[in-house]
Amino acid sequence: TSVDMSLSKDLTDSFKERMAQNHDDMDITFSIMVLGTNFWPLNPPPHEFVIPQEILPTYDRFSKYYQTKHSGRKLTWLWNYSKNELRTNYLNQKYFLMTSSYQMAVLLQYNRNDTMSLDELVTATSISKDIMSQVLALLVKAKILINEEKDQYDLNPNFKSKKIRVNLNLPIKADVKAESADVLKAVDEDRKYVIQATIVRIMKARKTMKNQSLIQEVISQISQRFAPKIPDIKKAIETLLEKEYIERVDGSKDTFAYVA
Repeated sequence: TSVDMSLSKDLTDSFKERMAQNHDDMDITFSIMVLGTNFWPLNPPPHEFVIPQEILPTYDRFSKYYQTKHSGRKLTWLWNYSKNELRTNYLNQKYFLMTSSYQMAVLLQYNRNDTMSLDELVTATSISKDIMSQVLALLVKAKILINEEKDQYDLNPNFKSKKIRVNLNLPIKADVKAESADVLKAVDEDRKYVIQATIVRIMKARKTMKNQSLIQEVISQISQRFAPKIPDIKKAIETLLEKEYIERVDGSKDTFAYVA
């Protein structure tokens, strides 16, 4: 819900502050969305997932930090919905690779190995062979990995791309078949809540705003992520009026005020 979104942002910010005070080895930029299971119909991965050692300290620290804030609540990590950005340091040109968590788990193995077999990668990550084959096919197609011998995958030392930021995070078939309808529904829900959270954030900062200016401000803040539809923004405003996050200013039909 919009509350999940705003709380997640606050949680991410307060966690970053804590880490800045206590750990100077945090070279990972990390943000999290903690979502209530009753509002979000998202399923965790159907298999185990070995958390790469590079992100394990951050994972452990956040899990402990969350427990100090909310003891008794259980976090289920949705690795199948998580996204990452990796920076290359083995090529003359630095690239930023936008990856899924599964792609990240595979690519980080190459910090310690130049070549790995399909079985070694499955063992190292616990990703099922079926999904791993598809993850590898995408990385080979993108020329990040080379597959010359059967089931053997090498890091490509001559990788080149016109773009510095390379998006590898494309859907894989197993996900698509099983989840396309769920995902479309979840994306719609997600967008609905992002719009609500954005309105709350704007109104919290501005205190009062006219309808048209608010709609424009929401569009400008969200448009980098997706193109919000005006009817969806209007619906979100109505929802927040009902939930009493905002209210109409007396004597004015098109001005809203933030309810603290």
